[in-house]
Amino acid sequence: MRMPKLFLKSAGCYLSCWLRSFLPGRHPGAPLNGRRFVFLLLLFPPFLALQLLHALAWLLDEVLFPGYRRVELRAPVFVTGLPRSGTTFVHRTLAADPRFCSFSTWEALLAPTVLERRLLRAAARIDRRLGGPLRRTVDRVLKQFGGDFDSVHAVRRDAPEEDYLALLPFSGCFLLVLAFPFCRGFSALGRFDQVPKAAREPLLEAYHRCLQKQLFCAPPGKRLLSKNAAFGSWVPDLARRYPDARFLLCIRDPLDGLSSQLSSVAGGRRFFGTDPDDEAFARLFTDTFAHNYAGLADFTARAPAGRFAILDQGRLRRDPRRTLGLALEASGIEPDGTLRARVDSLEPAKPSAHAHDPGEFPLDPEQIEVCISPAYRKMLERSP
Repeated sequence: MRMPKLFLKSAGCYLSCWLRSFLPGRHPGAPLNGRRFVFLLLLFPPFLALQLLHALAWLLDEVLFPGYRRVELRAPVFVTGLPRSGTTFVHRTLAADPRFCSFSTWEALLAPTVLERRLLRAAARIDRRLGGPLRRTVDRVLKQFGGDFDSVHAVRRDAPEEDYLALLPFSGCFLLVLAFPFCRGFSALGRFDQVPKAAREPLLEAYHRCLQKQLFCAPPGKRLLSKNAAFGSWVPDLARRYPDARFLLCIRDPLDGLSSQLSSVAGGRRFFGTDPDDEAFARLFTDTFAHNYAGLADFTARAPAGRFAILDQGRLRRDPRRTLGLALEASGIEPDGTLRARVDSLEPAKPSAHAHDPGEFPLDPEQIEVCISPAYRKMLERSP
């Protein structure tokens, strides 16, 4: 599927979700309350306009910067696994290695194309000469929208960020399920290996081009470092597409991880006016965790040694220096002096500011123990 067709399909998906949101009584997970109306009428139209701008810039890239398609991804590193399992910590620690290249927040959200990136960098140079009013405005907006989420996942303009945000123009970001929980296409992104190949391949190609554009705009010789906690079910496809890739797979006690995940999306639920009784997302994330743990356990049982490493969040918090050091060694990632010093300086984590209790959510500990925990324990046995 060529890019224009994929963009049209994405625009149709967004418009369909928006129109269906106004059907009364059809979506118990997304009732039409006041907060929901504000999102649908005031916030979603600018979001959609931004995605259409990205689509236009993508098409202009094909004319203005066709050389990006010749960029090769050599031995990319993918930090993934399960949400709320330490992926952000691992990603941002590895990003200290100057040989790596990752998407930053502003690149993923505002400039996923070469053209947009060059225009915004030119605007940033002008802004610096004027004293930085635009930079301060963007930082204030991020802080305001971050709210309580900042204690869960700090969002900073220049910080390394999840590059699946660059798939928003293709309606290919799992995060969209928070806004439209009734859309099966968005929830299916959490079980990507079950998506029909005809729909999966175009999105994989779009993601590949996102990564090519990222390296095209970076200094020569950079190595791609990607982080996506929602990419657990993408691993088999990514492993086939990039045969020299390395995977750092982060895991966590399933009940604790699910509790943390549901707590972390509480702000998103309020923002989008969805899932008022906690039920929809509890079911969705329980099913997604079960599927991803099973798939990752199977992948790690079959993949050759030296291609992946498993990092348990509990061990990572207690002894990050040893846990991450062993993972880098097991996956064949040789750190440079900067990263080695960074890893050697790591100390045990302090108590998290993000407090959560599994008892606050409609989770079934017995179901989790039967359906998820066995796969988690198998992976734990394979961790270095």
